[in-house]
Amino acid sequence: MDKSKLFVSDGEELHNEVTSKGRGEELTKAMKQHFQKFHSMDEIFDKDIEIQILEEELEALKNPKKPNFQRLPTFSPSSASKCERELFYKLKKEDKDEQVMHPFQRRWVRNGSAIHAAVQKDLLYAEEHLQNPKFKVERMEDGSPAWEHNIKDVKPFNYKGVDFQVFGMMDGILEYTPDGSKIGFEFKTKSTTIGAIGDFKMKDIQQGHKEQAVAYSLLFDVDEFIFVYESLAKDSWLKQEDAKHDMRYFYYKPTKKEKQAFLAKCAFVAKSKHKDKLPEGRFPEKCLFCPFKTICEQDGGTNAYDSEAVEAEKIRKEEEKKRKAEERKQKAAAKRRAKKQ
Repeated sequence: MDKSKLFVSDGEELHNEVTSKGRGEELTKAMKQHFQKFHSMDEIFDKDIEIQILEEELEALKNPKKPNFQRLPTFSPSSASKCERELFYKLKKEDKDEQVMHPFQRRWVRNGSAIHAAVQKDLLYAEEHLQNPKFKVERMEDGSPAWEHNIKDVKPFNYKGVDFQVFGMMDGILEYTPDGSKIGFEFKTKSTTIGAIGDFKMKDIQQGHKEQAVAYSLLFDVDEFIFVYESLAKDSWLKQEDAKHDMRYFYYKPTKKEKQAFLAKCAFVAKSKHKDKLPEGRFPEKCLFCPFKTICEQDGGTNAYDSEAVEAEKIRKEEEKKRKAEERKQKAAAKRRAKKQ
């Protein structure tokens, strides 16, 4: 091995990491200020924006966008975080298990969808009514906002001789006005407690969300993303300026390796389907929300998706986190003692 190349590679990776960190701090700070300034303003009613939103919703219902699908295995951004076996069953159009949702769960989903629409409206209002807004919504050729159904698209790929296509849509594409760069915008909600987005429980973007962004990057040619997490639970109204933060902001830039890994995964599943060869499953971390539990079990799967097993795996991961946190704490304490000596 040429060690000089190894050191150059490491140096480049370190440079990219440092550059990404600085860029991330810049963009997340700008996004936070963007929302904070807008939500500090008195309530505004903009008739033109309200009409625009309603007209676009009506147009989407009357004339839905029809992407140009090919006769190829199709994957979505959510495929990035799915088990290969689940994707295999989906390509084969196997029967799904009956999905039972309780009333409170449907309200949970309803509330999240409503907040998504409200945030998109906030973005339109903010670019119009803030002085020198740091972000503006990218527009399609017809002037409509670049988000959701407006940018719904399908794109063919070939990875090592295997053809497939990726289909999907995302929360939005923004322009960062200081330099004109294109930024992917992903908005997520948390519905349990405000602590769910606190510094202790949320250290970074959820891994599954990062994996989806990798697919969005390939589908929409976007290199940078800002993730905004909002807690639907809020602190006490009386807390005023001492209230806990209800929004968190994160930056993410998919790497070339991550993009290659997603394409390789899609190609592997597509090839497995062509050969009718059942892939191995990833138990139990991918099983809880899988809609193919019955057929998977018939194919010699596992009962690892049982709630007890899933809970046990969750506890194991939490214990692992605690162990690593304690190790970091001990190392930091050791460094402090060494400095004193």
